Parts: sequence; structure tokens; C-alpha cells
Amino acid sequence: MTLFRTTGKRERAVKTLLGGTCEWCDRQVAFPDLVLHRIVPVPGRIPPESPDPQKRFLLLCRSCHQDIHRIPLPNHLQRDLVRRRSPEIRKALRILFDYIPEPYQPPDTADPAEIYEECFSLRSLDLFRAGG
Repeated sequence: MTLFRTTGKRERAVKTLLGGTCEWCDRQVAFPDLVLHRIVPVPGRIPPESPDPQKRFLLLCRSCHQDIHRIPLPNHLQRDLVRRRSPEIRKALRILFDYIPEPYQPPDTADPAEIYEECFSLRSLDLFRAGG
């Protein structure tokens, strides 16, 4: 699955939406010094990579981008940085990448075991808690 199709215009829009701020060090830097870093999916991860494009990248300054590859920052911590985005930013990024999440459909059963399985089989628990 590709990160997303990006153009200079779209990349600039991402940088603008995120306030020109590195999502790791929280420093505001000039747009040319910001990099869209792809969060590489973990092979064999269950559930697989999210279809939501805004969950597959971080906006980082060049220094943090080098660090993230040199250290490297574990995948789950990179996803935690994505979760810090406000709901408004997430929604704006989804619109920018033409992604419409499918609405949650509760199970047709009242069996607690099936409801539990449905809840924890979602791509991310933040979808369940935040309603998408």
C-alpha cells in the first residue's frame, strides 16, 4: 500500500495544516526543512496497516527525520505521535487525501464475546473510542 499520492501543492497543504511544526520535537521550522516521513508498516502485523492515509505519516524536521531512522523510533511510538493530532486536523487531512472512512457498524448480536471480538479487531482502538 502506498503512503499517498502527493504533489508539491498537497505537501505544502499538509505542512500548513500541521502549522509548520515537527510532530516529534514540536519546533516550528521553515517548510523546506520539513519532511513527510512514512511510518513503515510492521511485516505480518495484525491488523494490517490502516487504510487511513493520515495515519501513515509524520511531519518531521530534517534533524528529527534523521534521528528517527538512526535510533530508530519504534513503530508504535510513531503511531502514538499521529494520535496526538486533533480531531479537526485528522478530518482535514482525510479530506486532503480524499479518504472517507467507512462508518462504524455495530455487530448484529447482543453476545458480549462477539462485541468484544469486534471491538478489538478494529484497526485502531482510537477509532472505536472516537467514533471514527
